[in-house]
This record gives sequence, structure tokens and C-alpha cells, in this order.
Amino acid sequence: MLNMVDFSVRLKCLRQEKHLTQAQVAQIVGISRSMVSQYETDIKDPSFDVLRRFAGLYGCTLEYLLNYEGRRMVDIDDLTDAQAAAVVEIINQFRQSNATVRSVVTGYKEVV
Repeated sequence: MLNMVDFSVRLKCLRQEKHLTQAQVAQIVGISRSMVSQYETDIKDPSFDVLRRFAGLYGCTLEYLLNYEGRRMVDIDDLTDAQAAAVVEIINQFRQSNATVRSVVTGYKEVV
């Protein structure tokens, strides 16, 4: 059995991040709305095929969806090399910005 508490919470959070209803997810994934609800409330385990469809919909790996790792993916297959490089640069800038914020907050905590 999956670690359903983590999975069900993550599944619901991913849906909400995309601003989708359970009915919309059900239609996209090809299942009933009640099945989405059962997955999000830790009542039922999805099949491997449904897990793959959720991962595709939410743009994440199965490992992330199942809480085995914290990595998410971005599909850049249809971008040019220059566009893909720009995306990587933007991501790196966000990471650098996050590190700077963490450093400032840590420094502030040490002063206080």
C-alpha cells in the first residue's frame, strides 16, 4: 500500500495549485470525480496507469507524486535550445534569490 497520507495530501495540493476542481481532474485523467475524491481522502489506491496520468497532468515525477523525492519536472521538449537555456537560467536565478533570502533570515535570527 502507498504511503497514502502523504500521497493524498500531495495530490490535493497539486490539484489546488493548478486551480482545478475534482471534476476537471477526473475528466482530464479519465476517471470519475468520486475516484479523485477517494484518492485525495486516503480511501483508495490508484492504479499505476492512473498514477502516471496524474504525474503527467501535474508535471511531476512519480517519485515526487508518491513523496519519494522532492523533485518536480518542467517539460521543455518543444523549446529551442536557447529557450531551454533561458528557462534554466531563470530557475538558477530563483534558486540564488531563495538562498539569499535564507541567508538574510538566518542572519536576522542570529542578531535577534
